[in-house]
Amino acid sequence: MRIVTLIILFASFNLYSQEIEYQLYLKNSCNDSIEKAVFYFLKKGEQTYETLNLDNPIIRIPASGNYQLISEETNEKLTIEISRNNSKDTLLLPSIYKLEGVLPASYKKDISESELKKLRKKSRSVFRKCESNLNGEQKEYFTNGIMRFYGNFKNGFAVGEIKEYYQNGNIKKLLIYDNDGYFKKKVDYDRSGIEIKK
Repeated sequence: MRIVTLIILFASFNLYSQEIEYQLYLKNSCNDSIEKAVFYFLKKGEQTYETLNLDNPIIRIPASGNYQLISEETNEKLTIEISRNNSKDTLLLPSIYKLEGVLPASYKKDISESELKKLRKKSRSVFRKCESNLNGEQKEYFTNGIMRFYGNFKNGFAVGEIKEYYQNGNIKKLLIYDNDGYFKKKVDYDRSGIEIKK
């Protein structure tokens, strides 16, 4: 009986010791700080592995191998190899963001054309990177080197076409602005690069 108990304990310990704790980190390219990622998960086949504690966002997986890493914070999906010697990764956080401009909900509908023009001018969306308004041609890349974002700007306002891409390199979204930064048109695409009809 003692031998059977010892075998069960040894097998249980061996199974438990195979478990690997995986941690994803995010690098902020604006200030080079690194923080723990929270909103990510791993997949292997049909099995999904998630963080159980937001204060300590590690994922426990049963064994080494190739896993799909899906990061909601960077909008990336990668195939990674995890082992005891390689149980963490770092992804780049997007640094370009858009401050949405909107007309105030309380503006009067019977205001003059010049007042409406001033309101519209104030309500244009502004694009920023690392707390500074964008100027000139701007590009941003996914961690794997594929372009994530492309556009031209003047004092934070988009000029012409702004393109956002999927991680596979296909276009995700096309935004068109006039030369004064006013939004004109938006076209969405599926992951294979085909326009989504509305």
